[in-house]
Amino acid sequence: MKKINLQELALVIAVKEIDPTLITPEFLKYSQVVPADWEVAGQPLRNFQGSQVTFQNGVSVIAQPQRISFAELAAEKETDALISAQLAVKLVDVLPSLNYVGVGINLRGYIDFGSDTRQARDFMFQNLLAPGAWKQLGNAPVQAGINLGYTFDDRRLNLTINEATLQTPDGQTSSIALFNGNFDYDVATTIATAAHTQRIKQIVSNWQRDFELYKEVVGQFMLTDSVISFPSLV
Repeated sequence: MKKINLQELALVIAVKEIDPTLITPEFLKYSQVVPADWEVAGQPLRNFQGSQVTFQNGVSVIAQPQRISFAELAAEKETDALISAQLAVKLVDVLPSLNYVGVGINLRGYIDFGSDTRQARDFMFQNLLAPGAWKQLGNAPVQAGINLGYTFDDRRLNLTINEATLQTPDGQTSSIALFNGNFDYDVATTIATAAHTQRIKQIVSNWQRDFELYKEVVGQFMLTDSVISFPSLV
């Protein structure tokens, strides 16, 4: 069975308000959120609408007035080697008085169907969608995206599926099915306490727990051999 390839991990911490200009390479290094020897890739962005610092190892720290994000390219890395969660935890330790109101665990992964660009399309239109004349309308092949929401005991997974192509470093093109997953945690509170910040850090640190559930759900689609047979994991 084909497996899901994790392409990017993004950890989003929602805050009631933050000055985005605070997030600079100097601040991140001086406060030891990131190691002092990390090299910045390109010119950092910095203004009151948003700031972004991208490092040469593929990690980006993005600040907007109501959120701070840690995005990391995950291709060719073992999940244990991903460090965005550690950075996010350090930032919460450095800024414990911020009014944290939510956490998002965003996972972008794909299933590779190889060089035949028709395979991902066949996966979408033959396995996941019911047949009908609606597929034949228009002057070009119809495009499709699927949005699903799964509710579990203590969390919710929002999942979107799209047909796409992937350009490999050697210039080859692969046909892929793209799976974007989001786990959203509401952690709003009226008082910033040690227990509250600990809850934030716990959710972020346990991102692999969400990743395992994401893989379990996506794996069910690869078992689908009949039309519109969605997994029943709710």
